Amino acid sequence: MERNLENIQKNIIIRILSGIAGALLFLLIVFIGGIFFKILIIFLAIVGLIEYFNLMKKIGFMPFRFLTILASIILISFSSNTKFFEITFITFLSLFIIFVLSIPFYYNSGRRIEDGAISIYGFLYLSIPSALFVNLREISIYHVLYVILITWTNDIFAFFVGKFFGKNKLAPNISPNKTIEGLLGGMVFSVILSILFSILFNFIILKYICFSIILSICGTIGDLVESVIKREANVKDSGYFLPGHGGFLDRVDSLIINIPIYFILIHLW
Repeated sequence: MERNLENIQKNIIIRILSGIAGALLFLLIVFIGGIFFKILIIFLAIVGLIEYFNLMKKIGFMPFRFLTILASIILISFSSNTKFFEITFITFLSLFIIFVLSIPFYYNSGRRIEDGAISIYGFLYLSIPSALFVNLREISIYHVLYVILITWTNDIFAFFVGKFFGKNKLAPNISPNKTIEGLLGGMVFSVILSILFSILFNFIILKYICFSIILSICGTIGDLVESVIKREANVKDSGYFLPGHGGFLDRVDSLIINIPIYFILIHLW
């Protein structure tokens, strides 16, 4: 019993320390920006794609790893200082690379056309948010900080509110621990943070309150999307990225959805 408690305490300490170290390093590079930020995002996108490929392999698919990673590097590399329509063009060019170059390999490698579709989904799921994240940093560091902090705040308070006050399950067949109370709790604290952020950086308060509500809902959906993938792969964690934190996708599942949603919101509203 004592050993179990010691192991639990040790795991909690490792989880906290690795989480703080990872967050501080990431935020440091966010502030530095430029080529360092782009290289970091390319690296993290590749890590995420590898985890995604491994999950798909467990499900029974054989994605085109090299082509998808190549297309992702191309997209992210050309995503800074570009306008929305230019990113769209580069995105379709990258998709063209994956689709056309993979065709000759279908019959020679025993792959199916579904494997190509799974590769394209991985590109859409991870590479586009990564490219838009780089673009957001070029527009303003405040946009990057906002979407990160709102997503983290929602995740943290949704967890604690759900843990202590949650009674009504949100999606019991997908993620049994998620509750409606947790969703609302995360949303409330996201709104509070959004108000403070708006006051500090002179944003339109009502506009960013609406943004925080939308991002809270979309971030939760992003979490559920990854939960579905893991259930299909029959795994608890997407990989082993940070000690005590599971895989990389486990840490950014909400952010993957929130980045493109926020990018669209600031361009349309």
